[in-house]
Amino acid sequence: MFRGWFVVGAMVLLFGAAALLGFASIFRAKSVAARVDAAAAGILAAAMAAVGLGWAPLGVVPLGAAIGLAFLLFVVGIVYQGPRTGGAGRWSAIYGAAVAALSGWVLLSASSGAGSVTEHPGHELGTILADIMGAFLMLFAATGWLLGTFAMPAESKSHAVPRLKGLREALMAAGLAVALYAIS
Repeated sequence: MFRGWFVVGAMVLLFGAAALLGFASIFRAKSVAARVDAAAAGILAAAMAAVGLGWAPLGVVPLGAAIGLAFLLFVVGIVYQGPRTGGAGRWSAIYGAAVAALSGWVLLSASSGAGSVTEHPGHELGTILADIMGAFLMLFAATGWLLGTFAMPAESKSHAVPRLKGLREALMAAGLAVALYAIS
């Protein structure tokens, strides 16, 4: 599905770096819930890196299972908050579930469009516009994660996002923006 070397390289680089940061975050996490979130993000990013490599048509079932597992872990994070403070953990899990759902759409589109681009069943105007709008939203999300991580003013009442999480989420959002643009 992804034929351009620049698109494939960008997806593999962004998703691969997000997967490495996700798996590294498991060891740095202080609670079980944070470890589960980091593992889900790492699994999701690794599955999307495999999609970027072109394994979607051949491995749609295992990749779909990995994305489904990550989605399930995020949903468990939404329902069970445990020792987390405030509602920040719930919103993070909701965002993770939405990213997993978008990743599932990219996998579905990439696996069904293994032939020529014109054979792709989702190439209708509404689907193309939705993919492009999703790409723009994920670009804004990546920018927001980077700003929340590195550009938080000292006098702000908000807390900065932890660097590993912010960078991981920014890379994942940027990778999804590239993937959504590529399938449109």
